[in-house]
Order: sequence, then structure tokens, then C-alpha cells
Amino acid sequence: MQTWRHFRAELARLMDEGEVTVAQVVRAIPIGRETLYGYRRDREAGVGNGDWATVQTLLTCIEKLARANGHTLEIDHAHWQTSWQNLRDQETSRRPGKEFTPRLSADTWIGGWDGAADAVLACSSAQEFAVWPAGQERLDALAQAVARLSAACEPELARDAAARLAAGAEAEFGASSPKTLAARHALAFWTGNTQDVRRALELTTDLLADCSDRLGPDHILTRLAALRKALWLGHMGRWHESNRLYARTAHHEAALPDQDRTLWLLARWGMARTGGRSGNWIHAHIELDQLLPDVVKAFGPDDPTALAARHSHAWATARAGRHDEACDLLTRLADEADGTLGPGHPTSLRIRISLAHWIQRCGPAEDALSMATAVRTHCERLLGPDHVLSTEAAEVEALCRVDADPVTAIDDLRDVASRRERYLGREHPHTVQAWSNYAAVRATIEGPQPVLGRFRVLARESGRALGEDHPETLRVRMNLAIAILEAEGARAARPLCAEVVAALGRVLGDEHPETVLGRALLQDIDREEPPEPDTGQGRRRWFRPSGSHGGSSGTYGTYGEAGGNGSDRALKCDIEPITWRPSPDPDTAAHSTSDGHAILRAVAALPVSTWSYRGEEGVRHLGPMAQDWYAALGLGADDRTIHTVDVNGVSVVAVQALYRMVIGLQDEVSRLRKRLDER
Repeated sequence: MQTWRHFRAELARLMDEGEVTVAQVVRAIPIGRETLYGYRRDREAGVGNGDWATVQTLLTCIEKLARANGHTLEIDHAHWQTSWQNLRDQETSRRPGKEFTPRLSADTWIGGWDGAADAVLACSSAQEFAVWPAGQERLDALAQAVARLSAACEPELARDAAARLAAGAEAEFGASSPKTLAARHALAFWTGNTQDVRRALELTTDLLADCSDRLGPDHILTRLAALRKALWLGHMGRWHESNRLYARTAHHEAALPDQDRTLWLLARWGMARTGGRSGNWIHAHIELDQLLPDVVKAFGPDDPTALAARHSHAWATARAGRHDEACDLLTRLADEADGTLGPGHPTSLRIRISLAHWIQRCGPAEDALSMATAVRTHCERLLGPDHVLSTEAAEVEALCRVDADPVTAIDDLRDVASRRERYLGREHPHTVQAWSNYAAVRATIEGPQPVLGRFRVLARESGRALGEDHPETLRVRMNLAIAILEAEGARAARPLCAEVVAALGRVLGDEHPETVLGRALLQDIDREEPPEPDTGQGRRRWFRPSGSHGGSSGTYGTYGEAGGNGSDRALKCDIEPITWRPSPDPDTAAHSTSDGHAILRAVAALPVSTWSYRGEEGVRHLGPMAQDWYAALGLGADDRTIHTVDVNGVSVVAVQALYRMVIGLQDEVSRLRKRLDER
């Protein structure tokens, strides 16, 4: 079920096989007839793919009604949920007069698999199984070994120790024991950190189901499993699905009396990060900027998690288009990490690699190359040449060298790809990404003919490794389309380009920067003359090397993620416009968030105080209490915080309401004056 049409056809088939009518469903559950027809037919009436609860209720209702009608339907709810969440959020219509004009980005089509997108979450390791009962010295030693190996950045050894721990715990305590489930947490987590993300997602999905069944939805292990499932979904490129799970996890955590503040913060952090990966880094940067002080306070300023969070925040700053500011943040952070953790700590090395990358984007190429060479040498000496950080540093170094020495840069990129293939396997996402970068840079310098076959192979291998609709697969296929365009002409390239653009719209949204850039390329192809194969002269430079054109590569984002090109509409769902009654109605409920005048009354009645935070008695603040805010307006994740987005929105609506009231009073005064003048 990869498309809306297919999904609705399957739903209609279920109802037909069970002889279940629309009238029966409408009577059985509170769902409108138009909404139900929207689910069953190829139109968008009342349908949005964020409301899985409604679909689940609908499927359960069809099962029961079919049974009552003498038919048995076996519905795989887990499969339906996965299919439903994989559908891309769609805008049902465009506002008239709002034509969208695509703009070409300055970034390159060189893209990277985003396996390290939520690196800050990796620091939430398996602390939940730190204490084992007396007499279990072996299991306790294995648990300590996992923790020590994780600190030493040895994920393969940590995974193997966690596998032995899980097997021993199950043999000793049984499959339903929290100890066994905690050990399985460690196994799934470190499986993902060995870059076997697909397997980590499978293990975590099973673990979440088992924890929920055996321990209940409110148990800390269940809540942690939901958080980590969202993590691996993001690493697989399923950013919208990951974002929804992060949001549900944060909302669920906020409502619990024993809320785990750390888990809630990490869920909110994941929401912001996946929001950025979905196309709006400016919004993500604002969110991370607001969350960062709380994360640092929760973990401590010198904790690796806090430093990783600051690294992630600096990365979002750069993706939001503030490159110079990001370089300043990373420079200070690199010095602090070296002093706190040591220059050989993985977090310190990762920050240095990022700094070299962004200096390459916005600073002198010589400085970036010097820094990349130094950190690559350090990584190889400490971790070996095949370690993921070593190959990342080598890739950045090669890209920094493209302008000065393109022949050496191509050789270095080929070496990086070969090492990843030897260490990770031919179809591993990092391997596919490395070969894609090599092919793209070589095509930029030498033309597409030498690597056209390589692009064709990469498109197949990426589809097998990640899936046909994974964003990285689509980038590889777009590279192939560009190579065909240069080598064989517009007519040969158009079918593949159109297919990829349609897939980008389905997966990332019509307004995602990558979709916009692909659509602009397709329009350029449509304006081309008949095919003009590459002759080696006058060739269009669709491939742009990262070093000279500010493109991105490696594990450092994608060609379409430069800030400012996207709209945040693609990130938002369940949009309900504020309504305005003809005149302020005093009988309207004060807590309604759909009527602008009601919001103004709620603001007017809101208690406001001056106060100080505990520990900052000398600093005074002005504002409402979060509990009063939530009770009056019902906005935000919980009654403990007031989100600045909601403050801004309420302020805008209140100003609009006052403006409408003033205009109404002015009109009334004008009418009264006119009546007086007529007497």
C-alpha cells in the first residue's frame, strides 16, 4: 500500500468482502459520511494521514460488522499501521491566487545517508540495567562490559556483549522479566550503532510490542522503546513517521505523573531534528535553540550528551543558513570538548569533522583541508582506517581537495568507498553514499560518461539496501537522471526525472526543498531542444563540486537542505484556521481556540504575575503560570511549560481581535456622527 489510491482500494475491498455498508459504519462509530467516503474513494474529503486512531477504529468496526454479517475478515493491524504511516501527508488543495514558484538551490545533488541525524540520542545508552541481583555476577559483569565498551566507542563488541547478556537474562529470569527486556534494549541499541539500522528497527519494534504487552504502556522500558523506535525510523529516512512517534512519545511522557524529564527532552529534541530533516531547518533551529538550555541543565554542561546536543544545535544553525555563526559555535565547542573529554573522544572527533566540513562550505579551502587532514590522521591513528569516523574525515578531506587537486580528490573518494565496502559491505547505506559521492564528483570533473554505468548500479543497490522510496535512493536516482541528461539528452532523461520528482513529492512533500529543486530541473528538461548527447564541449554543469559551490556531501546533509527554501506547511497537520464571529459573542466558551474573540477573552482573564526562578531570586520575570495558560487555552504539550510559538500565535490573534473591535467601534462612531449631523 504505497499510494492513496492503493490504500483506499484495499479499504473498499475489505468492506465489499465483508458486505459492510457505509451506513452501518456511520451508525457504529462517530465518523462522518463524507470522511468515510474520502477513505473509500479517490478523493480527499476529510482525510489526513496523521489520524491512525480513526483508521484503527474503522478497521476494528469493519471486522465486527463483517462477522455480524456472516463473514470473517482477518486484518493485520500492524501492517495497516505501517502502510498508513508511510503515506505522505498531502495538502488537499491550494489557495487560489497563491502560485508556487520553484527556485533552484545553490546546493549540489551530492547527497549523504543521514544515519547520524539524531546523534544526541545515541548518548542515551543502556543505563536501565545497571543493577543486577546478588548471585548474578556474570550478568552484572556483562552489563558493565557493555557500558565500558560503549564508552570506548566499540559498538560491535558492545553489541556482542549485549547479545550474551540478553541470552543469559532470558535463561535465568524468563522472557517476560524486565531484566531480560532491558538486556534486549541494549542489544537493539548497539545493533543500530554498528550501522545495522534496519535490524535495529526490527528488534526495537518487537521489543516495544513485548514491553507494552508484558509491562504496560507506562513502564519506563516501554516508553524508552518508543523513543528508540523513533530514533531508528529517522535513521532509515522515514522522517515523517519518526516525527509522529516522537510527538506521541513526548505527549505521553508529559501526561504521566512520574514523568521522566530526560526522556521527554530527548523526544522533543527528536521532534525538532526530524522536523528539520523533513524540510524546514529554520523551524528546527528555533526549536533546538529553545531546548538546548534544558538539555544542558538535565545532563550537565560537561556530559557527552550535552556536548553532542550542542553539536547538533550548531549543525541545525548551519542548515538554517547561518554558516558563519555555526562555524563560531563549532570552533568554541571543539575546544571545550577537547578540554573536557579529550581530543581522542568520539564526540570530540565528530565535532572536528563537522567544523572542517562547514569551514569548507563558507571559509578558506586551505583551512578546511588542513583541519580535515589533521582530524583524519587522528581518527586513523586512534580508531583505524576503516572506522566510520575515519572514513567520514577522509571523505571531508577529499571534498576539500576537489578544487585544488581534483585528480587526487577523486582517488581519495574512491578509496573511501572501497574501505566502506570492505568494512560494511557493498549494499550498506554508507557504502552506497560513498560511491555516489565519488561518481558525482567524477562526473563534475570528467563528464558523466565514465560513471554512467556506476550510477545505474548504485540506483539498484540503494533500492535494495534502503527501499525504492528512501530519500537517499531518490538522490542516487536523480544523479542518474542528471548523468543521462548530460550524456544522452533531455528526451532520454525526462521519464526517470519525472518519476523521481513524483516520488520526492510523495515521500518528502511538494514544498520540500529537494522536491522544489527536482521540479525546477524537470521544467528545464521540458524546455530543452531535442536530445543533444554529450560531445565533451559546452556541456551543462549540472553536477557541482562541493568545495566550490557550497554543496553538501557525505553524512553531512543533502543537496536540498539549505535554509530558507522550504515552507513549514509540510511539517504541520490538522490545521484549523481561526474563525471570527460577526461580533464578539460573550457566550462563546472562554477556552475555545477556534474563535479569535474567545482567545482575546481568555487572555484578558489570564492571571499574570511577576516572579523569580528558584536559585535566581534577584532576577524578575513577568508572565502567566504554565498551569493557568494550559487551563485557559489548552495549547502546548503539557501544563508545565509555555511554548514561545504559542505565545506568538496568541499575541497575533489578540492583536487581530483588538483591531477588529477598534474598527467596529470606529464604524459605530461614524454612524452616530452621521446621525447627529443629519438632525
